[in-house]
Formats: sequence, structure tokens, C-alpha cells
Amino acid sequence: MLPPLLPLRETHIVGPHCVEWVLSPERFPQLRRGRFAWIGHSELRPPYRMVRIPSAFAHIVVCTAGEGRCVIDGKVVPWRAGQALLAPSGRDHGFEAVSEEPWHLAWVFAHDREGPPLVDAAGPQLIDAEVGDFADTVRLMVREAYGEADPATMQAWVSLLQTHTLRLTGGPRRDPRLIRLWREVEADLARPWDVTQLAQLAAVSEEHLRRLCRRYHRRTPAAYLTRLRMHRAGVLLRATNVTVEAVAEQIGFGSVHAFSTAFKRWSGVPPSTYRQLGDRVLPSQAD
Repeated sequence: MLPPLLPLRETHIVGPHCVEWVLSPERFPQLRRGRFAWIGHSELRPPYRMVRIPSAFAHIVVCTAGEGRCVIDGKVVPWRAGQALLAPSGRDHGFEAVSEEPWHLAWVFAHDREGPPLVDAAGPQLIDAEVGDFADTVRLMVREAYGEADPATMQAWVSLLQTHTLRLTGGPRRDPRLIRLWREVEADLARPWDVTQLAQLAAVSEEHLRRLCRRYHRRTPAAYLTRLRMHRAGVLLRATNVTVEAVAEQIGFGSVHAFSTAFKRWSGVPPSTYRQLGDRVLPSQAD
């Protein structure tokens, strides 16, 4: 018999009858670009227990089968399939397996160093949700990582997981004007965008666009545009054989020298070295 879940104290008990598949940014650097500290899925049985006081990360955890329990508003409540736990960083939370029947979870731990809190709440919340897409994306991403682990494919899975995570949390980065803006910009990165054009495309003033980008991206519009270009360049360098000159042209740099300088500032190495090193190199800035 497990002791009561309350009062909480820092705990991480796995147990001999639990299996967890975990990806970390040390092995898969693409996770850093999605604000993910870890992702994974688990098949759990007692005495599994996870308590964080307080948690350094936001936890988004979905239950797809079985039953456990967690602490919500100071009370221990059952946690069943079709429910998602949204636990903000900097707050206490805990959950545990309660049955010998397997308890299936899929989850991400995310950091809030960049941008608004991923879970903007005073404490953990347990919500009814469509958890299937999130869970399937986590599992398929883990399968890719344990198999081919193609960098471009992993990056695509990270982007998709970001989307499903934001749908569960309500999305701190879901201002529709920015979504429309960056979707159109990403479709034409070779265009010589300036702040005036970006503001017109978003249908806001230049100053308001700066405020939106500071709020949702913690960057200026120009800096966020550069980030999009560098990400695209990184994918092209790793996933294709196009020349550095062609990459520079495709993302809007008229000068290979200017592109190489900007790319080295972002990644820490020149484009040619980045291509050779592959996953062994990470962007030098918090990204």
C-alpha cells in the first residue's frame, strides 16, 4: 500500500513493472527548438509516483488508458483515459499509478525560458480533452528517434508536437495575426522583408507588431524573421545537398558572406561545418 499522496514531497519512484520511452535534447537537439526538455510515453504500475516541489518545467501529460491519480487544488483526484494534466512550471504537482492494470501516459516537459508560460495557470489542471493526436505524435516521434532518427524528420515531428501541445494548453503563441503573418513569410523567405511590410501583412502598426513579437516571441520582428531563416537553412543544410550559395539565396540573403556570418552567430559554426557535424552541433543561442 502506498502512503497518501498528500502531503507532497519531492519524489520519483518508477518501480520494476514500469516501462518508459524517453527522448532528451542531449541526444536529439531538435527538442530544444520546441521548448521541450524531455518527451516520452510510459506504461506504469504501482509504485510509480512523480512529485515535483516546485517543478522546474511545465508538464503536459495525457492519459490514454488505465487510471491513476493526481493532486488538483489540494485534493487527490482520479485521472482517467481522455484527460490531460496541465501543470505549470514553478508550482507543486504530483501523480501516481493506482492499479495493477497498465496506466498509459504520453507527456512532454517544457521550459519557460523563452516566451509566455506554456501553462498559464495558478496550479495544475486536469481537463477532458482529445488526447489521441498528442499521444500518437509522441509515440511516432519516439519510434523515429529509436529508428532512423533522420534530423529533418525529427524536426518535422517537433513542429507537429508543438502544435498539439499548444492545442491542449490553449496556446500562449496563438495570436491569429502572428500565425497568419509567419505562415505567409515562411512560404516566401527569399523575399527581402522589412518591418513595414511585415506590419502591413499582419494588418497592425509597426509599433504594435513589435509589442506582439515581444510578448509572444520575446524577440523583435526582425530577430524572429532571422530565426525562421536560420531554422530553414539548418534543415536545408542537413536534409539536402544544395550548395551553401543556394541555401543563402533561398532564405533571402543576397551575399553568401552575410549568410555565413549570420548562420555562424546562430549555430556557432559555419554552414559547411554544420552540415558535416549534423546532430552533434546545437545553435549557440537559446532557441
